[in-house]
Amino acid sequence: MRTGTPLYLMLVSALIGLLALAGCSDEAGVSTQAGSATKAVASSGAGDDTGIKVGQYPPAFTLPDLDGKSVTLEDFRGSVIVVDLWATSCPPCRVEIPVLIDLYEEYKDQGLVILGIGLDRGGAADLAPFAESNGITYPILVGGRAVIEAYKVVGIPTTFIIGRDGRIVAKHVGFGMEMAPELRSDIVSALATDGAAA
Repeated sequence: MRTGTPLYLMLVSALIGLLALAGCSDEAGVSTQAGSATKAVASSGAGDDTGIKVGQYPPAFTLPDLDGKSVTLEDFRGSVIVVDLWATSCPPCRVEIPVLIDLYEEYKDQGLVILGIGLDRGGAADLAPFAESNGITYPILVGGRAVIEAYKVVGIPTTFIIGRDGRIVAKHVGFGMEMAPELRSDIVSALATDGAAA
């Protein structure tokens, strides 16, 4: 006698759910993180056991933008810089991008710079059409294995907020819309803080 859903279908559904929660590997070789935030708190570093930590200076980089022009962190010294490591194949990254666009448009005149470092293996060939079709207004840079290793990225999106003094003031791993208010708050706080570069 058959009643309800067969056991094997329930097991398959449960397995799919677990895989979705755990994140999946994207083409850049790091896992995608949906709404599973790890935020490093500036005062204590709580919740950030691995990788680059709050209070540290971020690794320097020189990366090409979508037009092939070299861009460095040093180019934006004295600004509040959001460095967002992402990939087009990452669903939570695609959720975060409109939030970043809104923040950039709202605060760019107050000194906010957002640098989206795309990790797609296809480089600018993949990133440029995605940026255009999604209306990305902040600079997109072409990253790769070297920047993944330098920033010790284990999941994407990974978003660093760098204060005017050049130090990391917040770090977010993963993204869900419930994280948007905290991301905004961290950026507004960083913009309100004067910092002399050391």
